[in-house]
Amino acid sequence: MPEKKRFTLGELIIVIAILVLIAMMLLPGLCRPREKARRVNCNANLKQIGLALLMYSGDNYSGDSGGYFILTPSGNNFEPLNTLEIINDSKVFGCPSAGLLKTTARNSNYLYGGSGIMDDNTNATTTTLAIDQSGNHPNNLWINALFVDGHVEGSKPDGTKTWNSN
Repeated sequence: MPEKKRFTLGELIIVIAILVLIAMMLLPGLCRPREKARRVNCNANLKQIGLALLMYSGDNYSGDSGGYFILTPSGNNFEPLNTLEIINDSKVFGCPSAGLLKTTARNSNYLYGGSGIMDDNTNATTTTLAIDQSGNHPNNLWINALFVDGHVEGSKPDGTKTWNSN
């Protein structure tokens, strides 16, 4: 009876090395859809915050002027969402892509930029109300922005698209 041919140690190491190389090529492709799902969730969180802010500004309607968004204690823009006591602490304040998911308004993954802005702003589609904090998304390759009119957009912050804030 002929003897069965077995793999040598060298052949076995080569096969394992090829399998490792194939796995290394496939793993980054598997991570991309996961990050895209996190970005969509982050986008939805900002949308919920925007709805709460719009409801607040609607309640602050006075006379002929439109409602105003919440003032920050210093009156500056792009501070943490620590003034948003109108929303109970929840996961809506945390960006799932951030390394540390924050769940309180005082310690949020987003920055508020609507201090004293009117909700009927003529530039409502381009004036930002809140944005991701730097570093929320891997390598700062993505940023979500909430606008006064309530819509949220995501973009690569490469300078080709800019948003201003009054």
